[in-house]
Amino acid sequence: MSRGVGLTELLTELPTAVVVLFAVLTQLGDFWFVSTASLLSYWLASATPRLGRGLTRERGAVLVGLVATAATVSIALKAVFAFPRPPNPEIVAAAAELPWPVEPFYESVVTGQGYGFPSGHATTTVLVWGGFAWALRVGTRRQRYAVAAAVVAVVSLSRLVLGVHYLVDVVAGAAIAGAVLWLAVTRLRTPTRVFAFVTLVAVVGLIAGGSSRDTAAVLGMGIGGLVASTALDSVREPTRRGGAVTATLGAVWLGTLAAAVVLVAPPEPVVSALVAVGMGTALALPLLGERVAKKSGRGSGS
Repeated sequence: MSRGVGLTELLTELPTAVVVLFAVLTQLGDFWFVSTASLLSYWLASATPRLGRGLTRERGAVLVGLVATAATVSIALKAVFAFPRPPNPEIVAAAAELPWPVEPFYESVVTGQGYGFPSGHATTTVLVWGGFAWALRVGTRRQRYAVAAAVVAVVSLSRLVLGVHYLVDVVAGAAIAGAVLWLAVTRLRTPTRVFAFVTLVAVVGLIAGGSSRDTAAVLGMGIGGLVASTALDSVREPTRRGGAVTATLGAVWLGTLAAAVVLVAPPEPVVSALVAVGMGTALALPLLGERVAKKSGRGSGS
């Protein structure tokens, strides 16, 4: 069944320089970007430079949960529908015209992996950027949601320009994410409930779509986040020094864990366990960060 209406084919005829620009802009909805932003918002919370006013640790944890929600919903639905991506040989072939530093980046972005429906980037952008509009207290509510809507529009358009999605994939992803975002911020509201939802969707996706490394990873996110948020109950708001220490420890810890998962390529149950430990530790890390900061502060003052 074809999902194309001709728009993707039309946009893929744009000059290569424009496509490269959208390859950069699409990173605003990429997992590495939104996960980094959400974790920093949790680790730094009110100590976040310029954006931290009114940002609580709990809302930061909900943002982390929204990243996990976006990944879980898109992966589960892709596995269930199993609709292919559009062919984009002309865009991929254009990589040969680019200089070496740009070529591998461009090729990795325009070579879409996995199934195409719904768009994971559209789903992620609505949930996470919409989540930031809900969580932050900088500017007016209308301004925050206007920024989120602009980013959603740019990232959604980028998926069409790059030729990795049909229009229906992007529209469906954004619509589904909008409904899930409403559920998360008006009904679930707490990190524990959000991660419980992630776990439920991951299990349903695993049953309906079958097992894979991706489904194992999102199940680990849900379980790790659920256990940690339940056990921790609440984590104190950060000090500026404590937030910086926590962010540093988190970068080292998650970087090491991600490298282990990618390089070792363990079986799916191990992937799920490692991701669960990683998520749980990331949520508990402020306890260690504040303690280390407090001790170092005493040491420097003595």
